Amino acid sequence: MSRKKMGGGDHEEEGGGHGDRPWVYFMIDSFFLVTQFFVLTFHVRSDEVILPQKLPPGGGGRPKDDVAVEAKEQINVHVARDNPNSPPSYLIKTGGQGQQNTLEQFKEMLRSTASVKGPDKLSVRISYDAIIPFGDVMPVFNECSKLKIAECGLIPLRTTDRN
Repeated sequence: MSRKKMGGGDHEEEGGGHGDRPWVYFMIDSFFLVTQFFVLTFHVRSDEVILPQKLPPGGGGRPKDDVAVEAKEQINVHVARDNPNSPPSYLIKTGGQGQQNTLEQFKEMLRSTASVKGPDKLSVRISYDAIIPFGDVMPVFNECSKLKIAECGLIPLRTTDRN
């Protein structure tokens, strides 16, 4: 009776290595090469850019309680036309009052208000009808730019029909 050797002695070891499992060496080599690649190429990112903060001279980001924030006078301008062939009219609302003007009257009113109050204390909001071409709205922006009124913007249309 012959006994077999323990440890898989019944296969022939040809070509060295693990006999019928030579791929194990390739798997181990591949694992170590991939691990070495990640270990050698890893670095902690420390070159992040810090954006400069625009803070007031006092250093705080919020206004202090003792500093009063001045409210700006809001001027609402609505550009409209009675019919497509008529010149545009500019309905100006300051406070609760409203008056309809031509372009020249509007410019004169805006100049006088800016000279009395100051351009930094005015806010102009422009609205217009859906049928108004934008070329009739642009003179309001141009006049605000000439007078150095920084806060000048559009109120979005509430209707989508453009007849």
